[in-house]
Amino acid sequence: MKENTEIEELLAASGEGELEAKQISRLLELMSDDQELVHRFGSAVTMERLLSLALSKDARKHFANDTIQRISFQQGERSREDFASAVIGKLKRKKRAWVVRRMGILAAAAAVVFSLFLILKESPGEPASPVVAKIVGSETGDRRVVGDPDLSIGKRILIDGGLLEVEFLTGVKVVLNGPVDFEITGVNSGYLHHGRLVAEIVDEQGKGFTVDGPNGRLIDLGTKFGVSVDGKGEMEVHVIEGIADALPKVGEKMRLRENEAMRLMENHTVLLDGADTGSFFTQMPPDASAPPTFVRWSFDEHDGERCFDTGHQLGGDNAGAIFMTDPEGGNPPERIKGPFSNALHLRGSGYLHSDFRGIENSGPRTVAFWVRVPEDFGREEGFGIVNWGSYAKYGSAWQIAINSISKDGPLGRLRIGTNGGEVVGVTDLRDGEWHHCAVVLYGDREGKPNTATHILLYVDGKIESASRKSVLAVDTIPQGEKNSGHPGVWIGRNMAYYGTMDPGGYGKYFRGGLDELVICDTALNHAEINQLRNKNEMPQTDE
Repeated sequence: MKENTEIEELLAASGEGELEAKQISRLLELMSDDQELVHRFGSAVTMERLLSLALSKDARKHFANDTIQRISFQQGERSREDFASAVIGKLKRKKRAWVVRRMGILAAAAAVVFSLFLILKESPGEPASPVVAKIVGSETGDRRVVGDPDLSIGKRILIDGGLLEVEFLTGVKVVLNGPVDFEITGVNSGYLHHGRLVAEIVDEQGKGFTVDGPNGRLIDLGTKFGVSVDGKGEMEVHVIEGIADALPKVGEKMRLRENEAMRLMENHTVLLDGADTGSFFTQMPPDASAPPTFVRWSFDEHDGERCFDTGHQLGGDNAGAIFMTDPEGGNPPERIKGPFSNALHLRGSGYLHSDFRGIENSGPRTVAFWVRVPEDFGREEGFGIVNWGSYAKYGSAWQIAINSISKDGPLGRLRIGTNGGEVVGVTDLRDGEWHHCAVVLYGDREGKPNTATHILLYVDGKIESASRKSVLAVDTIPQGEKNSGHPGVWIGRNMAYYGTMDPGGYGKYFRGGLDELVICDTALNHAEINQLRNKNEMPQTDE
Protein backbone atom coordinates (compact mmCIF):
# COMPACT_ATOMS: atom_id res chain seq x y z
CA MET A 1 0.00 0.00 0.00
CA LYS A 2 1.36 3.50 -0.82
CA GLU A 3 2.47 5.86 1.95
CA ASN A 4 -0.64 7.24 3.62
CA THR A 5 0.71 10.11 5.77
CA GLU A 6 -1.15 12.62 3.64
CA ILE A 7 -4.36 10.64 4.07
CA GLU A 8 -3.96 10.55 7.84
CA GLU A 9 -3.52 14.33 7.83
CA LEU A 10 -6.64 14.74 5.75
CA LEU A 11 -8.59 12.57 8.16
CA ALA A 12 -7.22 14.46 11.14
CA ALA A 13 -8.34 17.69 9.50
CA SER A 14 -11.77 16.23 8.89
CA GLY A 15 -12.03 15.47 12.61
CA GLU A 16 -11.61 19.17 13.39
CA GLY A 17 -14.04 20.49 10.78
CA GLU A 18 -15.35 20.09 7.26
CA LEU A 19 -12.95 19.20 4.50
CA GLU A 20 -12.58 21.67 1.68
CA ALA A 21 -13.53 20.61 -1.82
CA LYS A 22 -9.89 20.33 -2.90
CA GLN A 23 -9.09 18.10 0.08
CA ILE A 24 -12.01 15.77 -0.68
CA SER A 25 -10.92 15.52 -4.32
CA ARG A 26 -7.38 14.72 -3.24
CA LEU A 27 -8.56 12.00 -0.87
CA LEU A 28 -10.65 10.38 -3.61
CA GLU A 29 -7.68 10.61 -5.99
CA LEU A 30 -5.38 8.83 -3.54
CA MET A 31 -7.85 5.99 -3.04
CA SER A 32 -8.97 5.57 -6.64
CA ASP A 33 -5.94 3.50 -7.68
CA ASP A 34 -5.19 1.74 -4.37
CA GLN A 35 -7.57 -1.20 -3.82
CA GLU A 36 -6.01 -2.16 -0.49
CA LEU A 37 -6.56 1.36 0.76
CA VAL A 38 -10.17 1.20 -0.35
CA HIS A 39 -10.65 -2.00 1.67
CA ARG A 40 -9.05 -0.32 4.68
CA PHE A 41 -11.56 2.51 4.54
CA GLY A 42 -14.34 -0.01 3.93
CA SER A 43 -13.34 -1.57 7.24
CA ALA A 44 -13.48 1.86 8.83
CA VAL A 45 -17.03 2.35 7.61
CA THR A 46 -17.95 -1.06 8.93
CA MET A 47 -16.35 -0.19 12.27
CA GLU A 48 -18.38 3.03 12.47
CA ARG A 49 -21.63 1.16 11.86
CA LEU A 50 -20.75 -1.50 14.39
CA LEU A 51 -19.83 1.05 17.05
CA SER A 52 -23.19 2.75 16.62
CA LEU A 53 -24.89 -0.58 17.01
CA ALA A 54 -22.74 -1.49 20.01
CA LEU A 55 -23.80 1.66 21.88
CA SER A 56 -27.51 1.00 21.36
CA LYS A 57 -29.65 -0.22 24.20
CA ASP A 58 -30.14 -3.62 22.58
CA ALA A 59 -26.40 -4.20 22.06
CA ARG A 60 -26.03 -6.97 24.60
CA LYS A 61 -28.85 -8.92 23.01
CA HIS A 62 -28.16 -8.56 19.34
CA PHE A 63 -24.69 -7.16 18.71
CA ALA A 64 -22.68 -10.36 18.30
CA ASN A 65 -25.11 -11.93 15.84
CA ASP A 66 -25.46 -8.81 13.71
CA THR A 67 -21.69 -8.26 13.79
CA ILE A 68 -20.92 -11.64 12.27
CA GLN A 69 -23.61 -11.18 9.60
CA ARG A 70 -22.48 -7.68 8.58
CA ILE A 71 -18.77 -8.52 8.55
CA SER A 72 -19.38 -11.70 6.56
CA PHE A 73 -21.23 -9.60 4.02
CA GLN A 74 -18.83 -6.62 3.81
CA GLN A 75 -15.32 -8.00 4.37
CA GLY A 76 -13.16 -10.23 2.19
CA GLU A 77 -12.97 -13.95 2.85
CA ARG A 78 -9.37 -13.77 4.16
CA SER A 79 -9.82 -11.01 6.74
CA ARG A 80 -13.39 -11.12 7.95
CA GLU A 81 -12.89 -13.55 10.83
CA ASP A 82 -9.82 -11.69 12.11
CA PHE A 83 -11.57 -8.36 11.74
CA ALA A 84 -14.68 -9.60 13.57
CA SER A 85 -12.56 -10.82 16.46
CA ALA A 86 -10.68 -7.52 16.59
CA VAL A 87 -13.88 -5.45 16.64
CA ILE A 88 -15.52 -7.52 19.36
CA GLY A 89 -12.30 -7.56 21.40
CA LYS A 90 -11.91 -3.80 21.25
CA LEU A 91 -15.52 -3.24 22.23
CA LYS A 92 -15.03 -5.42 25.28
CA ARG A 93 -11.73 -3.78 26.34
CA LYS A 94 -12.11 -0.12 25.51
CA LYS A 95 -14.07 2.36 27.52
CA ARG A 96 -16.94 4.40 26.18
CA ALA A 97 -14.62 7.46 25.94
CA TRP A 98 -12.42 5.62 23.45
CA VAL A 99 -15.48 4.89 21.34
CA VAL A 100 -16.77 8.45 21.39
CA ARG A 101 -13.35 9.99 20.64
CA ARG A 102 -12.95 7.95 17.45
CA MET A 103 -16.46 8.17 16.13
CA GLY A 104 -15.86 11.71 14.85
CA ILE A 105 -12.94 10.60 12.68
CA LEU A 106 -14.76 7.45 11.53
CA ALA A 107 -17.87 9.40 10.60
CA ALA A 108 -15.78 11.66 8.38
CA ALA A 109 -14.11 8.64 6.83
CA ALA A 110 -17.51 7.07 6.26
CA ALA A 111 -18.69 10.12 4.32
CA VAL A 112 -15.61 10.03 2.08
CA VAL A 113 -15.79 6.27 1.49
CA PHE A 114 -19.50 6.48 0.78
CA SER A 115 -18.78 9.00 -1.97
CA LEU A 116 -16.12 6.68 -3.35
CA PHE A 117 -18.51 3.73 -3.30
CA LEU A 118 -21.02 5.73 -5.33
CA ILE A 119 -18.32 6.10 -7.97
CA LEU A 120 -17.09 2.53 -7.82
CA LYS A 121 -20.53 0.95 -8.08
CA GLU A 122 -20.92 2.44 -11.52
CA SER A 123 -17.98 0.37 -12.73
CA PRO A 124 -18.89 -2.56 -15.01
CA GLY A 125 -19.30 -5.89 -13.24
CA GLU A 126 -19.67 -4.40 -9.74
CA PRO A 127 -23.14 -5.25 -8.30
CA ALA A 128 -24.73 -2.32 -6.50
CA SER A 129 -26.57 -4.57 -4.06
CA PRO A 130 -25.33 -8.16 -3.73
CA VAL A 131 -27.82 -11.02 -3.68
CA VAL A 132 -28.24 -12.73 -0.29
CA ALA A 133 -31.26 -14.96 -1.07
CA LYS A 134 -33.27 -16.31 -3.99
CA ILE A 135 -36.87 -17.27 -4.66
CA VAL A 136 -36.59 -20.95 -5.61
CA GLY A 137 -40.21 -22.11 -5.57
CA SER A 138 -43.68 -20.64 -5.98
CA GLU A 139 -47.12 -22.13 -5.53
CA THR A 140 -49.16 -18.98 -6.01
CA GLY A 141 -50.19 -16.85 -8.92
CA ASP A 142 -50.29 -13.65 -6.90
CA ARG A 143 -46.64 -12.92 -6.11
CA ARG A 144 -45.59 -9.29 -5.75
CA VAL A 145 -41.84 -9.03 -5.32
CA VAL A 146 -39.90 -5.89 -6.15
CA GLY A 147 -37.43 -6.83 -8.87
CA ASP A 148 -36.49 -10.36 -9.89
CA PRO A 149 -36.19 -13.62 -7.86
CA ASP A 150 -32.71 -12.57 -6.71
CA LEU A 151 -33.15 -10.91 -3.31
CA SER A 152 -30.86 -8.36 -1.70
CA ILE A 153 -31.06 -6.78 1.74
CA GLY A 154 -34.11 -4.55 1.98
CA LYS A 155 -36.25 -6.50 -0.51
CA ARG A 156 -39.77 -7.12 0.73
CA ILE A 157 -41.97 -10.06 -0.30
CA LEU A 158 -45.76 -9.80 -0.22
CA ILE A 159 -48.12 -12.56 -1.31
CA ASP A 160 -51.88 -12.70 -0.83
CA GLY A 161 -52.01 -16.48 -0.68
CA GLY A 162 -50.24 -19.71 -1.47
CA LEU A 163 -46.65 -20.71 -0.79
CA LEU A 164 -43.30 -19.20 -1.69
CA GLU A 165 -39.88 -20.70 -0.97
CA VAL A 166 -36.88 -18.46 -0.34
CA GLU A 167 -33.38 -19.89 0.00
CA PHE A 168 -30.67 -17.82 1.69
CA LEU A 169 -27.16 -18.26 0.35
CA THR A 170 -26.11 -19.25 3.87
CA GLY A 171 -28.11 -22.47 3.52
CA VAL A 172 -31.48 -21.60 5.06
CA LYS A 173 -34.76 -22.52 3.39
CA VAL A 174 -37.80 -20.43 4.27
CA VAL A 175 -41.33 -21.44 3.22
CA LEU A 176 -43.65 -18.43 3.33
CA ASN A 177 -47.33 -19.24 3.99
CA GLY A 178 -49.51 -16.59 2.36
CA PRO A 179 -50.91 -14.11 3.02
CA VAL A 180 -47.53 -12.89 4.22
CA ASP A 181 -45.26 -9.83 4.33
CA PHE A 182 -41.57 -10.76 4.78
CA GLU A 183 -38.51 -8.51 4.48
CA ILE A 184 -34.89 -9.52 3.83
CA THR A 185 -32.92 -7.68 6.52
CA GLY A 186 -29.51 -9.32 6.41
CA VAL A 187 -27.27 -12.02 5.06
CA ASN A 188 -28.90 -14.50 7.42
CA SER A 189 -31.98 -12.72 8.74
CA GLY A 190 -35.45 -11.44 7.94
CA TYR A 191 -38.37 -9.52 9.44
CA LEU A 192 -41.87 -11.01 9.44
CA HIS A 193 -44.34 -8.12 9.33
CA HIS A 194 -47.33 -10.46 9.22
CA GLY A 195 -48.22 -13.98 8.14
CA ARG A 196 -46.49 -17.34 8.66
CA LEU A 197 -43.21 -18.92 7.72
CA VAL A 198 -41.20 -22.06 8.38
CA ALA A 199 -37.40 -21.85 8.37
CA GLU A 200 -35.12 -24.87 8.10
CA ILE A 201 -31.32 -24.89 8.37
CA VAL A 202 -29.87 -27.13 5.67
CA ASP A 203 -26.23 -25.98 5.93
CA GLU A 204 -24.04 -25.38 8.97
CA GLN A 205 -23.26 -21.79 7.96
CA GLY A 206 -26.97 -21.00 8.24
CA LYS A 207 -26.91 -21.64 11.98
CA GLY A 208 -27.94 -18.49 13.81
CA PHE A 209 -30.62 -17.56 11.28
CA THR A 210 -32.72 -14.80 12.81
CA VAL A 211 -36.37 -13.85 12.34
CA ASP A 212 -37.53 -10.57 13.86
CA GLY A 213 -41.11 -9.51 14.42
CA PRO A 214 -43.06 -6.70 16.09
CA ASN A 215 -42.62 -8.15 19.58
CA GLY A 216 -39.35 -10.05 19.54
CA ARG A 217 -36.78 -12.15 17.79
CA LEU A 218 -36.14 -15.84 17.17
CA ILE A 219 -32.58 -17.11 16.71
CA ASP A 220 -32.11 -20.57 15.27
CA LEU A 221 -29.54 -22.92 16.77
CA GLY A 222 -29.64 -25.51 13.99
CA THR A 223 -33.27 -26.50 13.69
CA LYS A 224 -36.64 -26.08 11.98
CA PHE A 225 -39.14 -23.63 13.40
CA GLY A 226 -42.33 -21.76 12.52
CA VAL A 227 -43.09 -18.10 13.18
CA SER A 228 -46.43 -16.33 12.84
CA VAL A 229 -47.46 -12.69 13.25
CA ASP A 230 -51.14 -11.77 13.34
CA GLY A 231 -52.90 -8.51 12.56
CA LYS A 232 -52.33 -7.21 16.09
CA GLY A 233 -48.60 -7.81 15.87
CA GLU A 234 -48.73 -10.73 18.29
CA MET A 235 -45.95 -13.16 17.44
CA GLU A 236 -45.76 -16.92 17.97
CA VAL A 237 -42.72 -19.16 17.66
CA HIS A 238 -43.06 -22.93 17.31
CA VAL A 239 -40.01 -25.19 17.36
CA ILE A 240 -40.63 -28.17 15.08
CA GLU A 241 -37.17 -29.72 15.39
CA GLY A 242 -34.05 -28.87 17.40
CA ILE A 243 -33.52 -25.75 19.54
CA ALA A 244 -34.10 -22.01 19.14
CA ASP A 245 -33.79 -18.93 21.35
CA ALA A 246 -36.76 -16.58 21.67
CA LEU A 247 -35.91 -13.01 22.67
CA PRO A 248 -39.13 -11.17 23.52
CA LYS A 249 -39.41 -7.40 23.35
CA VAL A 250 -40.35 -7.53 27.03
CA GLY A 251 -38.89 -10.21 29.30
CA GLU A 252 -35.96 -12.57 29.38
CA LYS A 253 -34.56 -14.79 26.66
CA MET A 254 -36.19 -18.23 26.55
CA ARG A 255 -34.63 -21.33 25.03
CA LEU A 256 -37.25 -23.40 23.25
CA ARG A 257 -36.77 -27.04 22.36
CA GLU A 258 -38.55 -29.39 20.00
CA ASN A 259 -42.36 -29.23 20.27
CA GLU A 260 -42.26 -26.10 22.48
CA ALA A 261 -43.87 -22.80 21.60
CA MET A 262 -44.30 -19.26 22.91
CA ARG A 263 -46.53 -16.27 22.18
CA LEU A 264 -44.79 -12.88 22.28
CA MET A 265 -47.07 -9.91 22.96
CA GLU A 266 -46.36 -6.24 23.51
CA ASN A 267 -46.21 -6.38 27.30
CA HIS A 268 -45.73 -10.04 28.19
CA THR A 269 -45.11 -13.57 26.91
CA VAL A 270 -47.01 -16.84 27.29
CA LEU A 271 -45.72 -20.40 26.95
CA LEU A 272 -48.07 -22.49 24.81
CA ASP A 273 -49.08 -26.11 25.22
CA GLY A 274 -46.74 -27.52 22.62
CA ALA A 275 -45.90 -26.53 19.06
CA ASP A 276 -48.83 -26.37 16.65
CA THR A 277 -47.16 -27.89 13.61
CA GLY A 278 -50.49 -28.21 11.86
CA SER A 279 -50.78 -24.44 11.42
CA PHE A 280 -47.77 -24.25 9.07
CA PHE A 281 -46.92 -25.58 5.63
CA THR A 282 -43.44 -26.97 6.16
CA GLN A 283 -42.46 -27.73 2.56
CA MET A 284 -43.35 -26.94 -1.02
CA PRO A 285 -45.10 -29.44 -3.28
CA PRO A 286 -42.45 -31.37 -5.25
CA ASP A 287 -42.26 -31.23 -9.03
CA ALA A 288 -43.78 -34.25 -10.67
CA SER A 289 -41.18 -36.78 -11.82
CA ALA A 290 -43.32 -37.95 -14.73
CA PRO A 291 -46.38 -36.76 -16.70
CA PRO A 292 -49.62 -37.47 -14.85
CA THR A 293 -51.98 -40.30 -15.57
CA PHE A 294 -55.59 -39.49 -14.82
CA VAL A 295 -59.27 -40.34 -14.97
CA ARG A 296 -61.57 -37.71 -16.43
CA TRP A 297 -65.33 -37.45 -16.63
CA SER A 298 -66.28 -34.52 -18.86
CA PHE A 299 -70.04 -35.35 -18.71
CA ASP A 300 -70.36 -34.24 -22.33
CA GLU A 301 -72.61 -37.12 -23.45
CA HIS A 302 -75.94 -35.87 -24.74
CA ASP A 303 -78.07 -38.69 -23.34
CA GLY A 304 -77.95 -42.06 -21.63
CA GLU A 305 -76.98 -43.06 -18.10
CA ARG A 306 -73.27 -43.71 -18.67
CA CYS A 307 -70.44 -41.18 -18.51
CA PHE A 308 -67.21 -42.23 -20.16
CA ASP A 309 -63.66 -41.83 -18.92
CA THR A 310 -61.72 -39.61 -21.33
CA GLY A 311 -58.54 -39.62 -19.24
CA HIS A 312 -55.09 -41.10 -19.74
CA GLN A 313 -53.98 -44.57 -18.57
CA LEU A 314 -55.05 -44.40 -14.92
CA GLY A 315 -58.55 -45.83 -15.11
CA GLY A 316 -58.13 -48.71 -17.54
CA ASP A 317 -61.47 -50.27 -18.46
CA ASN A 318 -63.08 -49.68 -15.07
CA ALA A 319 -63.49 -45.93 -14.96
CA GLY A 320 -66.83 -45.38 -16.65
CA ALA A 321 -69.47 -43.87 -14.33
CA ILE A 322 -73.13 -44.95 -14.23
CA PHE A 323 -76.21 -43.02 -13.04
CA MET A 324 -77.69 -44.38 -9.82
CA THR A 325 -80.62 -43.44 -7.57
CA ASP A 326 -81.39 -43.96 -3.93
CA PRO A 327 -82.65 -47.48 -3.10
CA GLU A 328 -85.79 -45.88 -1.70
CA GLY A 329 -86.39 -43.99 -4.93
CA GLY A 330 -85.36 -40.61 -6.26
CA ASN A 331 -84.25 -38.63 -9.29
CA PRO A 332 -81.09 -39.56 -11.19
CA PRO A 333 -78.65 -36.86 -12.34
CA GLU A 334 -79.77 -34.70 -15.26
CA ARG A 335 -77.71 -33.20 -18.06
CA ILE A 336 -77.35 -29.42 -18.18
CA LYS A 337 -75.11 -26.84 -19.85
CA GLY A 338 -71.77 -26.40 -18.07
CA PRO A 339 -68.65 -24.21 -18.30
CA PHE A 340 -67.33 -26.50 -21.06
CA SER A 341 -70.10 -28.09 -23.13
CA ASN A 342 -72.42 -30.33 -21.07
CA ALA A 343 -72.45 -30.89 -17.31
CA LEU A 344 -74.53 -32.70 -14.70
CA HIS A 345 -76.99 -31.50 -12.12
CA LEU A 346 -77.17 -33.77 -9.07
CA ARG A 347 -80.66 -33.39 -7.60
CA GLY A 348 -80.09 -34.57 -4.04
CA SER A 349 -81.33 -38.12 -4.51
CA GLY A 350 -79.11 -39.59 -7.22
CA TYR A 351 -75.40 -40.16 -7.80
CA LEU A 352 -72.86 -41.88 -10.07
CA HIS A 353 -70.84 -45.01 -9.39
CA SER A 354 -67.51 -46.03 -10.96
CA ASP A 355 -65.45 -49.18 -10.43
CA PHE A 356 -62.29 -47.08 -10.52
CA ARG A 357 -60.63 -47.54 -7.09
CA GLY A 358 -59.22 -44.03 -6.73
CA ILE A 359 -55.72 -43.11 -5.55
CA GLU A 360 -54.70 -45.42 -2.73
CA ASN A 361 -52.65 -45.17 0.46
CA SER A 362 -50.58 -41.97 0.77
CA GLY A 363 -49.97 -41.43 -2.94
CA PRO A 364 -49.97 -37.85 -4.27
CA ARG A 365 -53.15 -36.81 -6.02
CA THR A 366 -55.19 -33.97 -7.47
CA VAL A 367 -58.96 -33.83 -7.74
CA ALA A 368 -60.26 -30.96 -9.85
CA PHE A 369 -63.77 -30.04 -11.01
CA TRP A 370 -66.29 -27.31 -11.67
CA VAL A 371 -69.11 -27.02 -9.13
CA ARG A 372 -72.25 -24.89 -8.87
CA VAL A 373 -73.79 -24.70 -5.41
CA PRO A 374 -77.36 -23.31 -5.26
CA GLU A 375 -78.07 -20.20 -3.19
CA ASP A 376 -80.75 -22.15 -1.27
CA PHE A 377 -78.28 -24.94 -0.48
CA GLY A 378 -79.34 -26.97 2.55
CA ARG A 379 -77.20 -28.23 5.43
CA GLU A 380 -77.95 -31.84 4.45
CA GLU A 381 -76.90 -31.42 0.81
CA GLY A 382 -73.11 -30.99 1.03
CA PHE A 383 -71.77 -34.57 1.14
CA GLY A 384 -70.19 -35.66 -1.02
CA ILE A 385 -69.05 -34.37 -4.36
CA VAL A 386 -66.60 -37.24 -4.89
CA ASN A 387 -65.12 -39.89 -2.60
CA TRP A 388 -63.37 -43.22 -2.24
CA GLY A 389 -61.65 -45.21 0.52
CA SER A 390 -63.20 -46.58 3.70
CA TYR A 391 -64.06 -45.95 7.32
CA ALA A 392 -61.88 -48.81 8.61
CA LYS A 393 -59.66 -46.37 10.51
CA TYR A 394 -58.93 -42.68 10.91
CA GLY A 395 -57.36 -41.17 7.83
CA SER A 396 -58.46 -43.96 5.48
CA ALA A 397 -61.26 -42.09 3.67
CA TRP A 398 -61.03 -39.43 0.98
CA GLN A 399 -64.18 -37.34 0.55
CA ILE A 400 -64.52 -33.90 -1.03
CA ALA A 401 -67.64 -31.99 -0.09
CA ILE A 402 -69.20 -28.61 0.62
CA ASN A 403 -68.87 -28.11 4.37
CA SER A 404 -72.12 -28.45 6.30
CA ILE A 405 -70.67 -29.05 9.78
CA SER A 406 -70.39 -25.75 11.64
CA LYS A 407 -67.98 -27.07 14.27
CA ASP A 408 -65.49 -27.91 11.51
CA GLY A 409 -65.55 -24.47 9.90
CA PRO A 410 -67.81 -22.00 8.06
CA LEU A 411 -70.65 -23.50 6.06
CA GLY A 412 -70.66 -23.61 2.27
CA ARG A 413 -66.87 -23.84 1.88
CA LEU A 414 -64.79 -26.41 0.00
CA ARG A 415 -63.91 -29.31 2.30
CA ILE A 416 -61.74 -32.42 2.20
CA GLY A 417 -62.31 -35.05 4.90
CA THR A 418 -60.36 -38.22 5.66
CA ASN A 419 -62.44 -39.65 8.53
CA GLY A 420 -61.10 -37.84 11.57
CA GLY A 421 -59.14 -35.15 9.72
CA GLU A 422 -60.40 -32.32 7.56
CA VAL A 423 -59.40 -29.10 5.81
CA VAL A 424 -62.02 -26.41 5.19
CA GLY A 425 -61.57 -23.40 2.92
CA VAL A 426 -62.77 -19.79 3.22
CA THR A 427 -64.70 -19.01 0.03
CA ASP A 428 -68.48 -19.28 0.31
CA LEU A 429 -69.58 -21.22 -2.77
CA ARG A 430 -73.33 -20.87 -2.18
CA ASP A 431 -74.02 -18.28 -4.88
CA GLY A 432 -75.47 -20.28 -7.77
CA GLU A 433 -72.38 -19.60 -9.93
CA TRP A 434 -69.85 -22.02 -11.40
CA HIS A 435 -66.53 -22.24 -9.51
CA HIS A 436 -63.43 -24.22 -10.37
CA CYS A 437 -62.10 -26.19 -7.38
CA ALA A 438 -59.12 -28.45 -6.80
CA VAL A 439 -57.76 -30.45 -3.88
CA VAL A 440 -54.08 -31.40 -3.97
CA LEU A 441 -52.28 -33.88 -1.72
CA TYR A 442 -48.48 -34.08 -1.88
CA GLY A 443 -46.22 -36.34 0.16
CA ASP A 444 -43.56 -35.41 2.70
CA ARG A 445 -39.95 -36.62 2.56
CA GLU A 446 -40.86 -39.85 4.34
CA GLY A 447 -43.95 -40.42 2.20
CA LYS A 448 -46.33 -39.76 5.11
CA PRO A 449 -48.49 -36.77 4.22
CA ASN A 450 -51.01 -35.33 6.68
CA THR A 451 -54.10 -33.22 6.33
CA ALA A 452 -52.64 -30.09 7.93
CA THR A 453 -49.40 -29.57 6.06
CA HIS A 454 -49.70 -31.48 2.78
CA ILE A 455 -53.12 -30.56 1.38
CA LEU A 456 -53.78 -27.45 -0.71
CA LEU A 457 -57.25 -26.21 -1.64
CA TYR A 458 -57.80 -24.10 -4.76
CA VAL A 459 -60.91 -22.08 -5.61
CA ASP A 460 -61.07 -20.26 -8.95
CA GLY A 461 -57.35 -20.70 -9.50
CA LYS A 462 -56.18 -19.35 -6.13
CA ILE A 463 -54.94 -21.23 -3.10
CA GLU A 464 -57.39 -21.03 -0.22
CA SER A 465 -56.33 -19.93 3.25
CA ALA A 466 -57.80 -22.75 5.30
CA SER A 467 -60.32 -21.72 7.94
CA ARG A 468 -59.89 -25.05 9.69
CA LYS A 469 -57.18 -27.74 9.53
CA SER A 470 -56.54 -30.80 11.64
CA VAL A 471 -53.44 -32.99 11.79
CA LEU A 472 -54.01 -36.57 10.67
CA ALA A 473 -51.93 -38.88 8.49
CA VAL A 474 -53.52 -39.66 5.12
CA ASP A 475 -53.63 -43.37 4.27
CA THR A 476 -56.52 -44.02 1.91
CA ILE A 477 -57.48 -47.68 2.10
CA PRO A 478 -58.22 -49.31 -1.28
CA GLN A 479 -61.89 -49.89 -1.99
CA GLY A 480 -63.49 -53.06 -0.77
CA GLU A 481 -60.79 -54.03 1.74
CA LYS A 482 -61.89 -55.24 5.18
CA ASN A 483 -65.54 -54.97 4.11
CA SER A 484 -65.49 -51.28 4.96
CA GLY A 485 -66.32 -48.60 2.47
CA HIS A 486 -68.09 -48.86 -0.86
CA PRO A 487 -66.37 -50.47 -3.86
CA GLY A 488 -65.13 -47.81 -6.27
CA VAL A 489 -65.63 -44.05 -6.61
CA TRP A 490 -68.89 -42.34 -5.77
CA ILE A 491 -69.85 -39.02 -7.32
CA GLY A 492 -72.56 -37.16 -5.45
CA ARG A 493 -73.21 -39.61 -2.57
CA ASN A 494 -72.12 -39.30 1.05
CA MET A 495 -69.46 -41.88 1.84
CA ALA A 496 -71.00 -42.39 5.27
CA TYR A 497 -74.27 -43.50 3.69
CA TYR A 498 -73.33 -47.12 3.09
CA GLY A 499 -74.87 -50.39 4.28
CA THR A 500 -75.91 -49.95 7.88
CA MET A 501 -73.90 -46.74 8.31
CA ASP A 502 -75.98 -43.73 9.34
CA PRO A 503 -74.95 -40.40 7.76
CA GLY A 504 -76.54 -38.64 10.71
CA GLY A 505 -77.77 -35.11 10.08
CA TYR A 506 -75.33 -34.49 7.26
CA GLY A 507 -77.47 -35.91 4.47
CA LYS A 508 -77.12 -38.69 1.94
CA TYR A 509 -76.48 -36.88 -1.35
CA PHE A 510 -74.97 -33.76 -2.82
CA ARG A 511 -77.19 -31.24 -4.61
CA GLY A 512 -75.69 -28.98 -7.25
CA GLY A 513 -73.98 -28.79 -10.64
CA LEU A 514 -70.79 -30.69 -11.54
CA ASP A 515 -68.55 -30.61 -14.61
CA GLU A 516 -65.09 -31.73 -15.83
CA LEU A 517 -64.18 -33.97 -12.89
CA VAL A 518 -60.52 -35.08 -12.97
CA ILE A 519 -58.63 -37.43 -10.64
CA CYS A 520 -54.89 -37.72 -11.30
CA ASP A 521 -51.95 -39.39 -9.61
CA THR A 522 -49.69 -36.34 -9.19
CA ALA A 523 -49.83 -33.10 -7.26
CA LEU A 524 -50.59 -30.56 -9.97
CA ASN A 525 -49.08 -27.13 -9.46
CA HIS A 526 -50.72 -23.73 -9.64
CA ALA A 527 -50.04 -23.23 -13.36
CA GLU A 528 -51.37 -26.68 -14.27
CA ILE A 529 -54.55 -26.16 -12.25
CA ASN A 530 -55.13 -22.85 -13.99
CA GLN A 531 -54.52 -24.52 -17.33
CA LEU A 532 -57.40 -26.83 -16.46
CA ARG A 533 -59.53 -23.92 -15.32
CA ASN A 534 -58.87 -21.61 -18.25
CA LYS A 535 -58.33 -24.00 -21.17
CA ASN A 536 -59.83 -27.25 -19.92
CA GLU A 537 -56.51 -28.94 -20.69
CA MET A 538 -54.45 -31.35 -18.61
CA PRO A 539 -50.62 -31.14 -18.60
CA GLN A 540 -49.00 -32.80 -21.59
CA THR A 541 -48.75 -36.58 -21.25
CA ASP A 542 -45.89 -38.79 -22.42
CA GLU A 543 -47.71 -39.90 -25.56
